[in-house]
Amino acid sequence: MKTSQKTREVDNMRKTIMAILLAVLSVALVSVSANAAITGKCSDCHTMHASQDGTATTPNDNLTKFSCIGCHNGGVAAAPNVFGQLAAARTAGGTFNSNIVDAAATDYHKVHNVSDVTWTNPEVELLNTTPGTEAGGFTEPDGAAELTCAGTLGCHGQASGGFKGFHHNSYPNAYRFLRFNDGAGNYTDIKGKGDTTWELGGADAAGHNVYYALTDDNSATRDSISSLCSMCHGDFHGQDDTTDSGTSPWKRHPTEVAIPAAWDAIGAGVTIDYNVTPFGFTGADYTAMTTATAYSATLADNPRVVCVSCHRAHGSDYNDLLRFNYTDVGTLQTAGSGATIGCLACHTGQR
Repeated sequence: MKTSQKTREVDNMRKTIMAILLAVLSVALVSVSANAAITGKCSDCHTMHASQDGTATTPNDNLTKFSCIGCHNGGVAAAPNVFGQLAAARTAGGTFNSNIVDAAATDYHKVHNVSDVTWTNPEVELLNTTPGTEAGGFTEPDGAAELTCAGTLGCHGQASGGFKGFHHNSYPNAYRFLRFNDGAGNYTDIKGKGDTTWELGGADAAGHNVYYALTDDNSATRDSISSLCSMCHGDFHGQDDTTDSGTSPWKRHPTEVAIPAAWDAIGAGVTIDYNVTPFGFTGADYTAMTTATAYSATLADNPRVVCVSCHRAHGSDYNDLLRFNYTDVGTLQTAGSGATIGCLACHTGQR
């Protein structure tokens, strides 16, 4: 065999191998993208020596260039911005924007007290104790213990090391990198289906998150969005002081309990505001629901109130991180059959 022929055969073999590798890589990247993991060059996020271009930087865990806030402040296009000032720039979690939450001294806790954020009016915005703390239950320490974005007292990637592993898709089953911490070093991934744009600018029928709910408040498997909230706010979760799920009278608002069919807002001919009144689903209803499924297709099948039905996780324009203005009596209580937000979105009989 001539040398030139051997060379051509080697070249062809190399091209074949490269084609196979590229195909495999393409599949891998698509798979990673589907689970919202970070793609791109390692050096986009990491630095080896806490120094860039001759300038020392603050060392961060996992050799990252930036803190959580450093990436999620609008500076990195691929990362959801948690500081959106205008409604069109906000995602499902709401906003930490100081123009919203620090606007007036009369503001009342419009934001979660995350220590990663620098507040201009902390005496107004940050709570000194955790509201709804459950003694001896799933809770952060009493006192002025502030949340962090990640880590032991964080919501995102609660294992040691913060978000380590999550951004590279090591834990693909955790909705928005959220995990429930039982206080004893055991972590459970939170279930959910996330809109690909994080509900940027507001949710609608074609693009909304799908929140998972438990079949019972006392379920041993703590993998719902309300379970995560109950890690710190245990007394606001569950059915304390009642004998059974649905027993009247309630002493606090129930979570993850099916809305009675008689209250079904869709059945009453009312359009639900996906952005202001999302629900949780469980079992076959959750399985069937997608981020592009209109609520009207499944709302008759046991929708459930979850914590984020009324509150936003990061912050909002309204007191207590509410999705709606609870003090706006004109909208919430006298809107008649057209009410789609607040209490009357579910309590249709009280309209």
